[in-house]
Amino acid sequence: MPNLKDIRRRIKSVKSTQKITQAMRMVSAAKVKRAENRVKATRPYASELRRVFSAVYKELPNHLGELSHSYSGSRYEELLKPRPIKKLGIVVMTSDRGLCGSYNATVLRQAFRLEKEIRARGLTPHFFLVGSKAIQAFSRYSNSEILGQLSHMTAAPTIQDANMIAGTMVKAFLKGKIDSIDVLSTHFISMISYKLQMMPIIPLRSLVDWEPALIPPQDVAYSMDSNYKPGHPKPELLLEPDPIAVLDKIVPMYLGQIIYTLLLEGSASELAARMTAMSNATNNAGDMLNRLTIQYNKVRQAAITQEILEIVGGAEALK
Repeated sequence: MPNLKDIRRRIKSVKSTQKITQAMRMVSAAKVKRAENRVKATRPYASELRRVFSAVYKELPNHLGELSHSYSGSRYEELLKPRPIKKLGIVVMTSDRGLCGSYNATVLRQAFRLEKEIRARGLTPHFFLVGSKAIQAFSRYSNSEILGQLSHMTAAPTIQDANMIAGTMVKAFLKGKIDSIDVLSTHFISMISYKLQMMPIIPLRSLVDWEPALIPPQDVAYSMDSNYKPGHPKPELLLEPDPIAVLDKIVPMYLGQIIYTLLLEGSASELAARMTAMSNATNNAGDMLNRLTIQYNKVRQAAITQEILEIVGGAEALK
């Protein structure tokens, strides 16, 4: 049985840990509220931009005459052409710090599962890593080619970070290093909930009906078929000054905004996971303190009883 000194030391240690986890929970709660506001403020713009791009994308077949003469002038010509997929590019988004429960483990477990499944299909995976946790994990457990990496920004991502990621992946696509680009990230739902999602980015396609979902089957995730289903007839769009100028303007905006929105979603999910983890840790520390206090009282009572018995025994011996 531990002595009183050992139990007091453990109680002091648990109290110190509880103060730290309580402080981290309060800080995460304050940050996640701001992150949630950023996500909610960004979603309408991202949704509208996706709708506009989808409308332009669907309108291009009506401008084949113009495109046949000037299509080569577009900087993003190759991004619109599906290829036979042999080399897949995947952007993996994790956090820079730990102490956020199973957040990073969930993303990394799925990333390594995808890597294994992709290789089993005879394809080659290439990764762009966002967050220190992904960089550390892939340096230890993966031998796949890394197209690029970005860290020390997931707590407060910027549009410049998103443009850098998009630019790196687009260059790799244009050079033929990869044939498609998908993003593995998390979708923020609420303060206590998020879910894993995988979003196709390139080849560019209509995503107006795309909604965050759980990881899709491989044949769906990497299908080159568009999800577009014709609806009611719509008026023809006018692309001014010409389709190529519209494409050159909207494509970088579209790609950058998609990546930026996913970065914000991941940041909010990370902070929510950290707040939940620190709240659970604080509660567990309180439960442990209760158990240690009871144990301390029992040991102390046993020691007092033993001392009383010794005194009584000594008194009886003197009679």
